[in-house]
Amino acid sequence: MKKYVYLFLCTAFVISAVVMSGFMLKGTPVECDVLILKPQSMDNTVTATGRLQYKEAYSVRNPFTGIMNSISVENGSEVQSGDLLYSYYKIEDAYTALLSGYTGEAGTEGLLGMLSQYTGVDELLSEVKKYCTVENVYAEKAGRVTGLRYHEDELIEKNAVTLKLSEKDTMEIPVNINENYIDKIVVGQSAVVVFSAASKQRYPAKVTSIAKEASVTSGLTGKETTVEVVLTLQESDEHLRPGYSASCTIVTSTDQNVIVVPYDAVVTNDDKSYVYLLSDANVRKQEIMTGKEYKDGIEALKGLQKDDVLILNADRVREGDKIKIHEQKVQTDA
Repeated sequence: MKKYVYLFLCTAFVISAVVMSGFMLKGTPVECDVLILKPQSMDNTVTATGRLQYKEAYSVRNPFTGIMNSISVENGSEVQSGDLLYSYYKIEDAYTALLSGYTGEAGTEGLLGMLSQYTGVDELLSEVKKYCTVENVYAEKAGRVTGLRYHEDELIEKNAVTLKLSEKDTMEIPVNINENYIDKIVVGQSAVVVFSAASKQRYPAKVTSIAKEASVTSGLTGKETTVEVVLTLQESDEHLRPGYSASCTIVTSTDQNVIVVPYDAVVTNDDKSYVYLLSDANVRKQEIMTGKEYKDGIEALKGLQKDDVLILNADRVREGDKIKIHEQKVQTDA
């Protein structure tokens, strides 16, 4: 009999201990981080990617059909206005004399067609040069040579782009903006650029041009209709090189006096959104109406106001819990 009494007393003690520990745990404050909410200025943005390049000053076009003679520059060369770029053999005046001697044909098309079929091209080019004058092409503006695409003795068609001159002190990034967002972009808007090769640095830029026509480009989700937008860097340094890949964020507008909640502080249940607030050292569950989504949080249209104390560890608390503040943060205007 004493044995059963002893077992009963032990069981009662264990049950009492469990109940008491539950009460004690329930009364133990949960350590959490909190955020004091303040009205924010929040940027609406459009993002895009592109590659860094020097700003194109102009394209150099050969005024006549000709043969490249000598080239005085190379890609990357810096030139001043009036510097010699290259010389070429002008063959406009050689058509009648040359072609009548070989084929009896005349004109640019006849010459180009003959060159593509003639087995002794080098000999024919040498013969052409006898009837040509040598013309020089000079830089109209100072700049840096890019896109040089010809070599000596190569045939140049009339009005063909032989090279490009870029502004050596100005760098830009052409990006393709989806047609659904292009109406939000205007010349003069500010942007922030981050390069993969210099990810710790943020470079300011501005929208300087918007193409007049759209085009079809290939993106991550397939083909899409886009408009080219050019961003010009406002600052650059020796770390930047043409060809670097860039992530660009264009600021299209700014919303004022917005209450913004970090995404991980919002709990969604039954198509409703909630947050947990600190009220007299206890947790209070608060339903909110959400609005715009921003980079770092979501707008609270209803349910919150200035100076509410938001509990950031939403996954660790329940309504009615006591709270011990681990770290208190205050929102600052973005």
